[in-house]
Amino acid sequence: MESQQEARGTPPVAPVALEPPPSSLVRRGLKFLTVGASGVLVNQGLLLLLHGPLRWPLAAASAVAVESSILTNFTLNNLWTWRDQAAPGLRSWLARALQYHVATLPSFLTNVIGVVSLAKAFGIDYRIANVLAIGAGSVVTYLVSDRWVFRKRSAAA
Repeated sequence: MESQQEARGTPPVAPVALEPPPSSLVRRGLKFLTVGASGVLVNQGLLLLLHGPLRWPLAAASAVAVESSILTNFTLNNLWTWRDQAAPGLRSWLARALQYHVATLPSFLTNVIGVVSLAKAFGIDYRIANVLAIGAGSVVTYLVSDRWVFRKRSAAA
């Protein structure tokens, strides 16, 4: 018996099998999220301290808080999340650190500009604005980190 699709002259469509992501990708993603959560704590904690009791201007406090979280996130991602991808040596570490800073520049700018804009222009509390701005750059940071900063390298790189 012919199906209705075959009768109309169109071949039947085979169902698409969706395969789960490789377990290493899931594990790496979970590690990245864990490191990112620690970065949120570093960022938020420093922002609260600098802009709160120390009364730094919001933009300066945000910039220092974001940079501090970038440094701690890079260190933890390098030592744990992508430990298997790193070539040994100071030169390789410096190259990855520079790449990570280039990769996180959009997040840095999004965070600092986002916090100030949301707080000043829209009246959103700076602590909430900071969390929103952090979320805005996280996916891009992961993808650039995975594909560029922490990709597997030879020992000569």
